Amino acid sequence: MEGGFNVIKNDDKIDKISELPDFLRQQVLSFLTIKQVVQSSLLSKRWKHVWLTIPVLEFDGAYFESKLWCRDREKTRQIQSKRVGLYHFAEQNLLSRRRQRLKINKLTLFMYLRTPKTVSRVDRWIDYSLKSDVEELNLDFFMSGGRRYILPQSVLLAKSITVLMLSGCRLESLCCDINLSSLKKLSLVKVRTNDQIIHNLVAGCPVIEDMRFEFCYGLENIHFSALPKLKAIKLDSSELKMVELEASNLYYACITANYASEINLVQCKNLKKLNLEAQCIADEWFRNHISQLPLIEMVTLSNCHKLKNIKISSHILKKLYLHMCKELIEVELDTPELLKLSYLGWSNLSLSLNTSAYMSEVIYQMLSPINHWDVQKIELISKLSNSKSLHLLRFQSAKDVVIPQELRDTLPSPSYLVKQLKVSLSWPYTGSEIDKLVDNLLWISPLPEVVVIAYRIYEKPWEDTTSFKFSYKKPILDEENPSCCKFLPNPCWRHCLKTVTVENIRVRADEETLKAEKETLEKYFYENAKFLESFQFLCGGVG
Repeated sequence: MEGGFNVIKNDDKIDKISELPDFLRQQVLSFLTIKQVVQSSLLSKRWKHVWLTIPVLEFDGAYFESKLWCRDREKTRQIQSKRVGLYHFAEQNLLSRRRQRLKINKLTLFMYLRTPKTVSRVDRWIDYSLKSDVEELNLDFFMSGGRRYILPQSVLLAKSITVLMLSGCRLESLCCDINLSSLKKLSLVKVRTNDQIIHNLVAGCPVIEDMRFEFCYGLENIHFSALPKLKAIKLDSSELKMVELEASNLYYACITANYASEINLVQCKNLKKLNLEAQCIADEWFRNHISQLPLIEMVTLSNCHKLKNIKISSHILKKLYLHMCKELIEVELDTPELLKLSYLGWSNLSLSLNTSAYMSEVIYQMLSPINHWDVQKIELISKLSNSKSLHLLRFQSAKDVVIPQELRDTLPSPSYLVKQLKVSLSWPYTGSEIDKLVDNLLWISPLPEVVVIAYRIYEKPWEDTTSFKFSYKKPILDEENPSCCKFLPNPCWRHCLKTVTVENIRVRADEETLKAEKETLEKYFYENAKFLESFQFLCGGVG
């Protein structure tokens, strides 16, 4: 049977599952799709009443709307009959629970509302669920012509609801106060509303902890206050003009409001994670907020195009992400506890890092021209290299990683302290490029423990990787000042490399390609590592 059930028709056979208590069988059914739940009623007589009492119900429109007809009239009739059967199941289940006063833990309706009849049916189902004291209500609807499903006002008076998630709905003004006294999580996506309704809605949720408003039409101004339980909020709308939050226990705020003229978070004194994407964020705004948010541990700034200078002095900050702030020219950090730094931008950034701690990870995503190497870019990489791990992204091909020899001859290797270096390419390298690619990466980081070369593929695992693992012994110098180490405090890999292990996890590489790469790399390392004892080349974990 579809869904993986084996129907037991012989009553003499042992059916251990059916011997389980009802509450355990209800729990089993709560993990199944609605289609499989209906099929379960065929397992045995004891299952027939259980599917009417499961506390978690999920009605996906795909089961109701898919394959509504086909060329074969008989098959079309069968499909329509199954569809009617599913509607009947949903109706009877919810009606039965209401009559028996059985509680619903969770109800999900994800449907395309084609006709007024379908809308009336959904209205009825929601009413049944409210009378069964539903705790989690997830409504996701689509209607043609830009219309929105009008949410029954009774939903906003349901004291039993703890989680309310709405998508594709319309909220209208209530004639009485909203009362969602148990609501802890609220999510509105693509909901048509206005400022006053949202203000009244939030005011009627005294224990709200988590709020999400995304792409809500008509929502322009947000001013939330007196929310002592609020811990997390996410706002994403191109229509937002003003955001002001007063929430003493707010832990996480993610705000995308590119056209907002005002954002005020200074009253959120316990804020620890802040994610901002807004063009109104300028230098003075940032200085003012960062000085008044003493517990901030993570900051993400994206597309904040008015930001030019960032200065942070904090013993709390652990993670900083600076992405696509096109006017940003100077960053000064006095952040001894900083563990992770991610920068997506241009190489003209002036970066000052006063970090006594050794960062765990730095990510540098280069912007055009990616294949242009100059002193400025290498110096920026050097300042980003006070970390154990360095990840360089956005290279198109292996050729973009090749650094001009005149720069290598006149500048020190930028990432001497880095132990794990990863480079990501958009296109796979060729067998003839692998030794040049490795040579340049070992100039960037001349004494690494691990080097990883990755490139994107369009199938699982979505990334092909070649990893190099190195071990070293005490350096042995056969000349006093070798040219490869003239700018380094200690000898580079050429004078102390003991073993090399190459591991390939690659979907796209064939046997012939791997064989050629093995020969090229083995020759390269034995010619350049003077005291190499072992070279291993593994494919997918198998030598």
